[in-house]
Amino acid sequence: MYEELFQVKSNNIAPSKGRILIASPLLSDYHFSRTVVLMVNHEENGDMGVVLNKDFRYHVSLNDLVPELKDIPSIPVYKGGPVGRDTMFFIHDIEEIKDSLSLGNGLFMNGDFNQMIQYIKSGNPIMERARFYLGYAGWEENQLQSEIEENSWIVSELSKERFFKESYKDLWTNTLNDMGEPYRTWAQYPSIPSLN
Repeated sequence: MYEELFQVKSNNIAPSKGRILIASPLLSDYHFSRTVVLMVNHEENGDMGVVLNKDFRYHVSLNDLVPELKDIPSIPVYKGGPVGRDTMFFIHDIEEIKDSLSLGNGLFMNGDFNQMIQYIKSGNPIMERARFYLGYAGWEENQLQSEIEENSWIVSELSKERFFKESYKDLWTNTLNDMGEPYRTWAQYPSIPSLN
């Protein structure tokens, strides 16, 4: 019934490195419900991205994982996706970090982790410059395209300013609102329609 009212449709923009996937409000998968995924690569043999707006049930901090940072104010680590939860990724705008992968829009992924740790230990601002994740989202060949055709994802762009300056909890709603109608209406779709 609600599905007919909302008629959620993909916007038919091709995913590519640096773009985001915004989950349809009707996507109920535990790992991806109301997520925003930053695409790291989009290739014929598969796709990879990092979920930007999910936290672990029990708070994880970089300070817990890197003993050198125990005396630094807590730096949160977010849930990057269901695959490879033992793998750390970091997204940042610090061009000086060697071997970083440019994602466009002034964002980079990974790079020299030791250099990043030294950057943090030197007292540089980190919360406005980098976010850390464990795990990633992955799709096999043609899987993501099929999900887009099934209207599970809307493809859009993400500004560096929005990423760093706003709460990760508001990212899904705000990115849909940025796109105007009908996406702004979809952002109001209740998480559990039967409870309304």
